[in-house]
Amino acid sequence: MKRAFPPILLALAALSPAAAETCLRIGVPSGAGAGDEIMAVVREAGKRAGLCVETLRAPRNRLPSLALDGAILAEPQPPRTDHPIVLTTPLAVFKGTLYWLPGRQAPSGPQTRIGVILGQEWALRAVTERGSERYEVRDNRQLMQMMAAGRLDGMMLPSISFRHFLSKFPTLKACRSEALVSLPVRVLLKSGHQDAAALDRALADMRRDGTADAIFQRYAP
Repeated sequence: MKRAFPPILLALAALSPAAAETCLRIGVPSGAGAGDEIMAVVREAGKRAGLCVETLRAPRNRLPSLALDGAILAEPQPPRTDHPIVLTTPLAVFKGTLYWLPGRQAPSGPQTRIGVILGQEWALRAVTERGSERYEVRDNRQLMQMMAAGRLDGMMLPSISFRHFLSKFPTLKACRSEALVSLPVRVLLKSGHQDAAALDRALADMRRDGTADAIFQRYAP
């Protein structure tokens, strides 16, 4: 069976080497909750590396249509593709987490419905493993809105996204949770991209000296 690759990877694979002649354009899915801090970290890494870095936010399904040099991925394992790509040093590590309402059992089995974000492979796999019905939505805000309205038995979210939107949905503060996987957040670039090594070194330095963590703390709700 031929493997279906995420559209964003196919879009990156189609880039020409000339795509980075001006600014390094990195796409971040909107509605993810942590987009502002992720973009701030990547822009700071660009400054350290002496690169022009432009970050763009757009709905996940629109990112493949943009002329991008890279994109953000938060998955436990690097993707397998027919096209060579390079993943930078993780700029952060979140937890992929199952949330459910207090007073209930953790959702599992065909009689339960768990919400996930379109395209989040780790979440799709986790729902399949639990044998639950999968309900896909476009972004984290919509997912938490449905959970607060009682339309879901559970939801799969990165922990930082849950914290980001919690102030808008205070009734979910008492949710129970189970961390399922670690989600290293990386920048994907086409293999051989002229700026990949410089950006990777800058991100690694920022993780070592605490700059990346400090930026995430600055944006913490």
